[in-house]
This record gives sequence, structure tokens and C-alpha cells, in this order.
Amino acid sequence: MRISTAQIFRQSVDAMLDRQKELSQTELQVASGKRILNPSDDPSATVRILDLKETQQRLLQFQRNADAATAKLDQEETALQGMENLLQRVRELAVQGNNDPLGAEGRSAVAAEIRQHIDSFLQLANTQDANGEYVFAGFQSQTTPFSHDGVGNFSYHGDSGQRMLKIGESREVAVGDPGSIFMDFAAAGGGTTNVGEVLYRLATNLEAGNADPEALSDIDTALGSLLNLRAKVGARMNAIDEQKDANDAFDLAVTTVRSSLEDLDYAEAISRFNQQLTALQAAQQSFIKIQDMSLFNFMR
Repeated sequence: MRISTAQIFRQSVDAMLDRQKELSQTELQVASGKRILNPSDDPSATVRILDLKETQQRLLQFQRNADAATAKLDQEETALQGMENLLQRVRELAVQGNNDPLGAEGRSAVAAEIRQHIDSFLQLANTQDANGEYVFAGFQSQTTPFSHDGVGNFSYHGDSGQRMLKIGESREVAVGDPGSIFMDFAAAGGGTTNVGEVLYRLATNLEAGNADPEALSDIDTALGSLLNLRAKVGARMNAIDEQKDANDAFDLAVTTVRSSLEDLDYAEAISRFNQQLTALQAAQQSFIKIQDMSLFNFMR
């Protein structure tokens, strides 16, 4: 069978180009540290890597949600603590005001301070977060939740909704509480009342020179509700910390699997590189010798 010189040259060049392509592929792998440079290199592993990347993106979003939830709950806890301190102070004033030897002038002074605490109550109840949203407005986060008409009537303009954030594949956490916690609790004198009305009524009675023994019971009821809510907020924050740790552990596991699929084994790659370089050099040397074996060189 006859083999033309052109065919021999073409086969030799093709062989060298193939070796160069393999060598270039290995060089790119070593430079990037990745075993898979194109989906065609390993289609099955590529699909798994894409799934793992999507999982890690979800985990990252969960962690961002957890950080946002922590910030919102920190804001709420600060407001609740301020509210508790306010009510503790008002309780002390109520004890003083109910003391008979205090007198009308002393009760008037106590009432003046309580009036100031009414404004502080409204300020705390209308707390806004870093985004300008009202913490105690339920779903109506753009609406000022509490107002006072100046004559003892306090109104709540939010709703009973509770906003949630997803912090795990199957876990959500409440990031706020409706302002109804300050409204409509059982009053010592019967029926229901709210924090603002208790403060206003206490100040009004003291200004009139009258004691208000029921105010102490109402304040204690409000304080109990706030303490229970703070405990729930603390439990949510602990749950967020636990979920963040779980997310980190899961992300580490996913990263390990992803690394096993796409990261390069440098020892194997360097060994393969040396073999491919030797093969290329052999192909080049073979071509040099073959190109001198043409009929024209034989006839010279």
C-alpha cells in the first residue's frame, strides 16, 4: 500500500497538534486549579457541581436573612427593655403617689414626671428599625402604629400580623411582634386597658390628689407581658444562632463535596503534564526524522 509524503506529514502534524492540545489542557487545569474547565470534560460532575452551587447560594441567602432577623430582633429587644425600664420607674412613682403622707403637691410633681413617661411610651412603641419600618406595627410597617388624642385615648393603627424570615431549608423565624402586646390586657378594675391609658389615668388621678392603687396591678400585668415577650425574643435569637451554625456546617459539607468534584489533583496533573510533554517531544523528534525520508532525499 502506497503512503504519500503528504499523508505522512499530515499524520505527523496531527499527532503533534493532539499532544499540544492535551498539554495545553493540562496547563490550564494547573493554572486554574480546576479539574473541569468545560462542561464536556465531565457532564455528570458538572450537573452535580451546578446543583451544589445553587445549594450554597441558598445557604448564603439564609445567612443573610439570619443576620437581618438578628438586627430586627436586637432593635425590638432594645425597645422592650426601654419599655420595661419605663414601667419600672412609673411603678416606683405609683408607689410614691399612693403614699398618703405625700400630699397634693408631691402627687402633682409625681404626675408631672408620669406625663413625661407617656411621651416616652409613645416613642418606644413607635420605634423604627434601620430601614425606617415600624417595629410594632405588624404587617403595616409603614404606618405609625400608636397615637394619642391628648385626652387619654390611645389607638393602635397596626395589625396582628407577624413578619417571618426563612433562615433554613425548613425553618422560619418571627422578626417582629404586633403592637397589640401593649393593648387590651386585663385591667384590675375589670374589662381591658392598655399601657398608655394606665399611665394617663394614674397621672390624672395624682393631679387630682387621688391615689390609684389599681395602677400598680395594671403595671405589673403589663410588665409580666413584656417579660414574657422578651423571653420569646431571646429564644428566637438563640434559634437564629443555632441555625447559622447548622448552615455553616452544611455549607462546609457541600464545599467538601464540590471540591472533590471540581478541584484538581495537583500530583496527578503534574505527572500527567510530564508524560504529555515527553509524548509531544517524541512526536516532534519523530517528525524531524520522518520528514527526511522522502523519495527526493533518497535520490540525492
